[in-house]
Amino acid sequence: MKFPNWLSQRAIQKKEAIALIFKSTPNQESERWTYSQLEAEVNHCVNYLQALRIKSGDRVGLLLTNHPKYIIVIHALIKCEAIAIFLNIRLTAEELIWQIEDSLTKYLFYDEVTKTISKSIENQIDNLIDNLIVSEVFHASVNISLTSNQVCGIENINLENIQGVFYTSGTTGKPKGVPLTYNNHFHSAIASALHLGVNSDDNWLLCMPMFHVGGMAIAWRSVINGTTLTLLPKFDEQEVLNAIATEKVTLISLVPTMLTRLLRHPNWKNLQKLRASLLGGAPASWELIDQCLQLNLPIMPTYGMTETASQITTLFPHEVAIKRGSSGLPLLGNRLRIVDLDDSTQDLFIGAIGQILVQGASVMNGYLNKNTAILQDGWLHTGDLGYLDCDGYLYVVSRRSDLIISGGENIYPTEIEAILVEHPAIAEACVVGIGDREWGEIVVAVIVTEAKLSLEDIRQYCEQKSLARYKLPKLISIWESLPKSASGKLLRQNIRDRLDGSIDYN
Repeated sequence: MKFPNWLSQRAIQKKEAIALIFKSTPNQESERWTYSQLEAEVNHCVNYLQALRIKSGDRVGLLLTNHPKYIIVIHALIKCEAIAIFLNIRLTAEELIWQIEDSLTKYLFYDEVTKTISKSIENQIDNLIDNLIVSEVFHASVNISLTSNQVCGIENINLENIQGVFYTSGTTGKPKGVPLTYNNHFHSAIASALHLGVNSDDNWLLCMPMFHVGGMAIAWRSVINGTTLTLLPKFDEQEVLNAIATEKVTLISLVPTMLTRLLRHPNWKNLQKLRASLLGGAPASWELIDQCLQLNLPIMPTYGMTETASQITTLFPHEVAIKRGSSGLPLLGNRLRIVDLDDSTQDLFIGAIGQILVQGASVMNGYLNKNTAILQDGWLHTGDLGYLDCDGYLYVVSRRSDLIISGGENIYPTEIEAILVEHPAIAEACVVGIGDREWGEIVVAVIVTEAKLSLEDIRQYCEQKSLARYKLPKLISIWESLPKSASGKLLRQNIRDRLDGSIDYN
């Protein structure tokens, strides 16, 4: 199905409306682009890409930091009908090379921040991939010319084409490539806008990495819905709070660790100026939710995946106290089922924990280069565990791969973690299961704390919070910090791998 180019159409409909705001340093004035100015920049970039001989179907790796050039390039790739490969700038050269090979990337763009690692990739990859072209984005040596009235590139979008490939965080095993179509992004943006009541005055702050689907989704939503996008180079508490105050930001997407850090800042009250803060990427602790309720902050817990182009469900601010711990109802066009862990054809009754299945127009068609049967009869098997209440609200419990089975009992790590982080001396907690001859698995709590806590201290505290004895940690390990993915998710497999030799047997 053909569809008018999103940006080109907005450049006609909302010519002088502000499309993009960017502030690179604290002391610098914000830069602004209207929709017509942004379209002109994109057309200039299309000529740049065509001068590099980028054509329809080519796969272009983007190893870039948050910057207007990132926005411009992704729109220019649309007009070239090329496929963006979103690369995580926090990975090692070896990890990136694997993804470049897996995605058949032909071009690799870098910026000043990623120049060193890109050159390292270029030096290592010669014997692995033929003719990989590594180039600084918008390099001045490329000879391009463009008149202001010239129209370049493809002006229509085939919604069934792949827009880009995102790689999962690889919390278990190798990362998997997730190809998302324009249709996936379009329906995600429209469903999100309808659910949130987005209007032309909204201004969405993007401080998450754009190589993550949660960040890139905001960029697509802004142009599809014709709103303003305020972009920051990275997450910085002071800059986020300043932007909210000075740029009239109305919406923001955060992971729980970001919100926690913002609430510790002296200017946290700027968050009250927002219409809503979407909270996703990782489960929010009950302590954080209760703190937001006490401060009257309009938070919207969400559940989403890379495989679903971001949001699946979202809870409204006025529902947070009533449906504490829920991530809300499905967005328009999305459907949910909770099925038996061993028989996915068997739907479970209300309140029963099972695997979450998702269906909708924003769901991917399958992983890149894999025949994994994650989609069955149109339903995405998420691997996440949760339940529905009598009103159809979703409660996410855990990943199936995180489930601990000890002595035949199912134990959900997030339940224990929620209790542990309420302890005044514990800053962070991760609960995992490790193999045990007698019990099958035992519960191990990895915590970040400045106080000296023993295993007995932890067990007594959990018992005081009414945690069943079979769920109590049998071992603890105290670390300085917990490893997380770019999206703020705990890297549980990494934690399991590192546990050897670091367990406290108190």
